[in-house]
Amino acid sequence: MVEKRNREILRRRRAGETFPALARDYQISRERVRQIFEREDRKEQRRTELAEADSRPDQPNPLHLEPYERRILAEFCGKVEFTPDDVEDRGFWRSNLPCENRAWRAIVKWMALAGKEPTKPPGMWTIEEWQQHDFSHASKRD
Repeated sequence: MVEKRNREILRRRRAGETFPALARDYQISRERVRQIFEREDRKEQRRTELAEADSRPDQPNPLHLEPYERRILAEFCGKVEFTPDDVEDRGFWRSNLPCENRAWRAIVKWMALAGKEPTKPPGMWTIEEWQQHDFSHASKRD
């Protein structure tokens, strides 16, 4: 019911009706009509973006990412049109990308579609490498 109302608000606003007129018809505030319109407009733009992303030959492409994640990777790569190879060339590891965990997981998932996995930073050891190093030094001391 609410979804239908929201789509109707979007349609009528695009047809030229004003926020106050819509607010009066739906008995909600003008500000609430504006919020609904903006949210529904963003949702529709995202659906259009994803349809375009699926039709493009370069898979995966940046349009599969949310705008926030695209912005992070565009800044990281230094260009708007980037590929998973560009991200990998710059160094694809967690501490290299300044973002929260949700965005990091989405980026890792997107990179995995291209067969890319996060790497460890140069000079940083894994737990296994530390253990091997510690054990090899311990046997030399004995």
